[in-house]
Amino acid sequence: MAGTHAHHHSHHHAADLSEGRLKLSLCLTFGFVILEALVGLSAHSLALLSDAGHNFTDALALALAWYALWIARKPATTTKTYGYHRVGILTALFNAVTLLVIAVLIFVEAYWLLFHPWPVESLPMIVVAAVAVFLNTLIALWLHGEAAHDVNVRSAFLHMVGDALSAAAVIVAGLVIHYTGWVYADPLVSVLIGLFIVYSSWGIVTETINVLLEGTPKGLDVQAMVKDMEAVPGVSDIHDLHVWTIADGMHALSCHLRVEEEDIPNAAGVVREVKDLLAERYEVRHSTIETECGGCEPGELHCRMPARHSTCSHAHAHEHSESER
Repeated sequence: MAGTHAHHHSHHHAADLSEGRLKLSLCLTFGFVILEALVGLSAHSLALLSDAGHNFTDALALALAWYALWIARKPATTTKTYGYHRVGILTALFNAVTLLVIAVLIFVEAYWLLFHPWPVESLPMIVVAAVAVFLNTLIALWLHGEAAHDVNVRSAFLHMVGDALSAAAVIVAGLVIHYTGWVYADPLVSVLIGLFIVYSSWGIVTETINVLLEGTPKGLDVQAMVKDMEAVPGVSDIHDLHVWTIADGMHALSCHLRVEEEDIPNAAGVVREVKDLLAERYEVRHSTIETECGGCEPGELHCRMPARHSTCSHAHAHEHSESER
């Protein structure tokens, strides 16, 4: 029986994002990190130093995001058959883990300050934090559009949003200290900054790990998808199903499809209809569908992978069709 091997491509990633905008954001952020750290040391403000540390990770995030955009454009090779799109996933994970490390350091230092408070100069805190709110909000707006489609850019975007909010919290702490002299506002605001960092980065960590483990794409209802595939005229069974994410907006699927006996002459047409369904309804545009399986029992949706020395024979003639979308 003939098999059909097909691929749909619709690679929506951050390649269209202006690299010049990312570079400018990087320069502005890095310059501000130096200024904020110097003022934080001079003013003895942990909140300001915490925000400077967060801003430093922003600069790193922007640099890695730009690198991921650049290398993702390199073509696929015989050793990297998917190209370099996964680099964006790796940089997003690195950025998120870096944020978690920064949060732990903030918690440790804030705990120490609660028992050993020191005088804090509030006015420098307020001025520098106000500049931080403006700068980070501006950069976040630049990244907002692409952040909805790319986890790499989204990790950088969350860095900027986090800094804008944490800088606003620093302003509040500075005002409290200025008008009441209550120095504990500084470490307490630092703890709030750390909690926000953990909250905003944890989702990125879980999402990127799921991609690296080749888990089911986020938000995809596999059971509903299989039900729709089996409802296509001529399809009798779907098994040995695998569906995963290569990079943002790039979902892939492979499966074995049993065709009704009377529809065997039109097997290629049946597979084409299934592929169109996957692309249009589930945004799975890179699919490999085989119409015969010699190693899986009918009805077994997720086939067990064979052991190293086991054999799972798939001796079939293949008909290949390429489709670009």
